[in-house]
Amino acid sequence: MTFFQVAAILGALAWLPHLIKLIKDAVTRPKIRIIAERTAEIGYTSLGPILNLRIAFSLRHRDIVISSIKIKFKHESGEERIFSWQGIVQRLGQMGTPEAGLIPWEKEHSVLAIKLTEKEVEERLIRFQENDYHTNKEKYDNSVAKKLTYLKGKAKYDPDEFLQSEEMKDLVSFIKHWFNWKQGKYTITFEMESPEAFDLTDNVYEFSLNPLNIESLEANKELILLLFEDLFKIGTEGYQPHRPNWNWVNPIVKKVT
Repeated sequence: MTFFQVAAILGALAWLPHLIKLIKDAVTRPKIRIIAERTAEIGYTSLGPILNLRIAFSLRHRDIVISSIKIKFKHESGEERIFSWQGIVQRLGQMGTPEAGLIPWEKEHSVLAIKLTEKEVEERLIRFQENDYHTNKEKYDNSVAKKLTYLKGKAKYDPDEFLQSEEMKDLVSFIKHWFNWKQGKYTITFEMESPEAFDLTDNVYEFSLNPLNIESLEANKELILLLFEDLFKIGTEGYQPHRPNWNWVNPIVKKVT
């Protein structure tokens, strides 16, 4: 064996640990499967468009931390929107009561991250809201807050007058005009992020909204001002709160195969 042959073998051996690691990482890469509940909860409130959906995560190979979950909505017209997780509710078990029987015992978590484990299927109720809505609403919120601070600082704050201010009218108008749920089919694609590589399967679903669904959701726009009246006038002598009761619709969710 020549010197060059020996050098080639030694060079190949030097790469062997790295090659083994690459193969191991590929073989044991976490594989996440999404299992969505049969029905979703669709709404429209002062928080804008909302999707609440119970999801189970099935994981293979090794545990993983998820730092973000988003949903890409695509309407049959071609319009696309992005929703991000805003809250997570974890079901911890059930409690028995003489009055109501078994009721779920749940806990709401922050949405900084969640850890998925291979040992058990993780189930979460995840609250999704539209990114662009909150980004665009921020300037109206800031104007209202600035006006409120100024009036209170000058001892000129009056709830009824404040509700009729240009700042409040602009905010209410923005919320009402942002309504963008449409009749027809929506395809939703789940997108997840993690510090490490993973594979994601069964992450595309669809649902449809009919004319009655849209009519029901649009009726919520008339509750926006009532909500703000409660917010600013609650505690005022003689005031009877409206306590708006939002309409929700529950379309059937189907996996796209």
